Amino acid sequence: MTPRSATLVLTCLLLGSSLALQNAPLASPVQEWLTTPDQSKLLSAESALSFAQDGGEMYPTITIDEGRTYQQMEGVGAAFTDSSTWLLQKKLSAQQRKAALEMLFDAEKGIGLDYTRIPIGSSDLALNHYSYDDLAKGETDPELKKFSIAHDEEYIIPTIKEAQAINRDLKFMASPWSPPGWMKTTDSLIKGSLKSEFREAYASYFLKFIQAYGQHGIAIDAITLQNEPHYEPDNYPGMRIEPREQAEIIRDHIGPLFQKNNIDTRILVWDHNWDEYDYPIQALSDAKARPFIAGTAWHCYGGDVKAQNQIHDTYPDLGTYFTECSGGTWRPGFADNIKWVASNLIIGAPRNWAKTVVMWGLALDPSGNPHAGGCGTCAGLISIDQDTGEVKPYVDYYVFGHYGKAVRQGAYRIDSATYNLAEPTDLQTVAFKNPDGSKALIVLNNGSDPITFKVKEYGSSFYATLPAGALATYKWSGMGSENPAPPAPKFPPRNAFKRIEAESYSSMKGVQKEGCTDEGLGQDVGWIDNGDHLVFDEVDFAEGGATSLSVRVASANQGGTIEIHEGSLDGPVIATAKVPGTGGWQNWQTVTVPAQVGAGVKKLYVVFPQSTAFNVNWLQFSK
Repeated sequence: MTPRSATLVLTCLLLGSSLALQNAPLASPVQEWLTTPDQSKLLSAESALSFAQDGGEMYPTITIDEGRTYQQMEGVGAAFTDSSTWLLQKKLSAQQRKAALEMLFDAEKGIGLDYTRIPIGSSDLALNHYSYDDLAKGETDPELKKFSIAHDEEYIIPTIKEAQAINRDLKFMASPWSPPGWMKTTDSLIKGSLKSEFREAYASYFLKFIQAYGQHGIAIDAITLQNEPHYEPDNYPGMRIEPREQAEIIRDHIGPLFQKNNIDTRILVWDHNWDEYDYPIQALSDAKARPFIAGTAWHCYGGDVKAQNQIHDTYPDLGTYFTECSGGTWRPGFADNIKWVASNLIIGAPRNWAKTVVMWGLALDPSGNPHAGGCGTCAGLISIDQDTGEVKPYVDYYVFGHYGKAVRQGAYRIDSATYNLAEPTDLQTVAFKNPDGSKALIVLNNGSDPITFKVKEYGSSFYATLPAGALATYKWSGMGSENPAPPAPKFPPRNAFKRIEAESYSSMKGVQKEGCTDEGLGQDVGWIDNGDHLVFDEVDFAEGGATSLSVRVASANQGGTIEIHEGSLDGPVIATAKVPGTGGWQNWQTVTVPAQVGAGVKKLYVVFPQSTAFNVNWLQFSK
């Protein structure tokens, strides 16, 4: 892949969508929540805005297109760590605890968290180190006769049950930091790897945990085999496990055991940083393990959030789950934290296919305690003073509230694209459509100056100004509170004899969108590698078919090849175009080649079998 120069960004709707939306009704009033870096506004409910007929003003514009949907969201949250639940149960009165849990899990009184994580045994955010089957050194228990979750029944499970009473939609995933020490090469919770003779016992350990929590009415939605499998800490539980081992344990033990016992808990691989995205690729390459795997899990401590997109492109049927990032003083101050967490997690993770965004511990005290090894500079979403019981939100609380206040479980991410005719904009966005039809848009001003912009949908717009570094959420019903939400628009087939924008594909593998300076601005498709492709559903060639294809391309390298296949990746080739070097990533040329296409509505695959990197802006057929 080859870096691209910074370019202007313009949203390009699917061909024909303007006709489908032309008569759509105006949206309802718009509710706004605002957080500013000077802390004068902290998830503040602002005066309602309203849509009006768009006047064509040349402001930076965020266009919402509910006709283009992506992943279905499962929620945001944090972890019920041993430390968090101990503070909530032991350092707060019942009244204080209820208020704190409402701050976290009630969308009206607080921030509406709805997807959380439970450590299977202890982590570093714990009072001490433990598993559910601890034995004296040298002893083993392969049949798990001594398995017990009694530790969790004292204060972890009671806290979870109180949270469930506040938010009945609450979901839970779970991860171990270490299996019992006797299963490992170190005979300890610290460091080491799993002994092969205890793989079956380890699978049973997960089964017993899921069943034991289920008896308390806590259904485990998903598990990972190991928290951070490529890190062996020396002062808190951890274990190294390689991708081949993960695949084999899932393939030969956990997957079949879950199947046999009718366990519908999903199995996720990896559960570590963005910088080693080759790990899940290796684990998922095991064809026999693959049917048991539901997705990949990610942490924030290394690499770039776009790694999630690369795995999704390779395995688009799998879910993407963001499962850990800690707040705390290890990151910069309040203002920079708003930008980082919003840009990378609340906006960045869903824009790169995450169905969940989960922070690390729910709560710690103001000094980052209690913890047993590990992070001494971490913070929870809230802090709890051990002496006074005072509860204070940390900056991440407000950022996560910008999602939790407005987006409900089961929402779909929908398209939100930003363009500015004058210069690149510092606005970052993500948008959702809730099950009740309402829309939510989260906007970050990641720049150093205030920005006035408009949000456009169905030919109507509302206008807002964000201070530098500020974060806002906008929510509206879509049609007005007295009417049901409209169904997603049904687009007619694309007309092959009109320009088909490359970025309006139905699905793809490997490519990325970027701003375009070509005629009409818009976005192009770039970062093309050998074997990548685009898919365009329902392209209408009418009654006469086509005999010619024009493609708009640019390349600072030597170009490559484009093949148009009909029906499938290995379907008949109806056109082939050689892409020349054009002298720059935004130096555009139109290449016209013969085509052989019959009449009717076709599904087209635009395949890049050979590429030294180039961009594609649009394609168009003719007779």
